[in-house]
Amino acid sequence: MQWLDPPQRDGFQLTRKVFVLPAKPTALDLATKRKVTVCNLFANYEQSIADIVRMLDESYESVIGILLAEKLVHERSKEPRESAPQSHRFKPQR
Repeated sequence: MQWLDPPQRDGFQLTRKVFVLPAKPTALDLATKRKVTVCNLFANYEQSIADIVRMLDESYESVIGILLAEKLVHERSKEPRESAPQSHRFKPQR
């Protein structure tokens, strides 16, 4: 049976990518281990983003960034993000 709507979790459309743990995860550097842990919890243990944030004491943005970089979820925005407009600072009047 094929799904009509693509699968979603936590408001993100999931990709069809399968996450496989590296052969020797203990040999990885700390940053890579962290990424592998986030991906493994999300893809293989089906943990929510909020649970991963809480368990690993990571920021929400960091977890989303990892999942996007590893192509486990699709970007939600329809148009690519542009840089934020520069804010102008006003001098207080005296």
